[in-house]
Amino acid sequence: MWREEYPKTVRLRDGRQVTLRPMVREDEFRLLEFFRRLPPCDRQCLKDDVTSAAVIHSWAENLNYDRVIPILAEYEGRLVGDATLHRTSYGWSRHVGEIRLVTDPDFRQQRLGRALAREIFYVAQVLGLEKVVAMMMEDQIGAIRVFSALGFEREAVLKNHVLDLEGRHHNLIVMSQDVAGFWKRLEDKIADTVADQSGIES
Repeated sequence: MWREEYPKTVRLRDGRQVTLRPMVREDEFRLLEFFRRLPPCDRQCLKDDVTSAAVIHSWAENLNYDRVIPILAEYEGRLVGDATLHRTSYGWSRHVGEIRLVTDPDFRQQRLGRALAREIFYVAQVLGLEKVVAMMMEDQIGAIRVFSALGFEREAVLKNHVLDLEGRHHNLIVMSQDVAGFWKRLEDKIADTVADQSGIES
């Protein structure tokens, strides 16, 4: 199973090493602490009130990897990132997964978001999903850059679809990526890098 391959360690741009692993029930209080550290502008983009102890308790008590797979990033005993893959086992979208991703402000611009997104792609591939989508507000420039760098393309813009904590409307961007296509592009990039370093001409 995919869970047997964790934990994994990734090195960030600044040299810090972060551990990636699936969420377990014992993460409840540290996950709540992580979400409460987020600035309001980040929390308003999420679909649940993640500052509520009852909400996080419900997540921990009802962990079901068949529906939602949470991959956490941990650094020196505290959680600094959370990426989830949401899927359904029945219906016309059973081949599609949705990514939701958030990182600690102190760990941004360090490619932690990319590392978490890649892990979600890996799990999606193992599970046989064909497509992954991500949704964000149009003014979440950092998130758009992360997913664009991973080859996501805009599929739709939903006008005034988001109502923030202060009652303001925002456009919602829907971006998507083909799972098989993602890994093919990644393999090609690795092959090109190896060729460049070895002096082999393609």
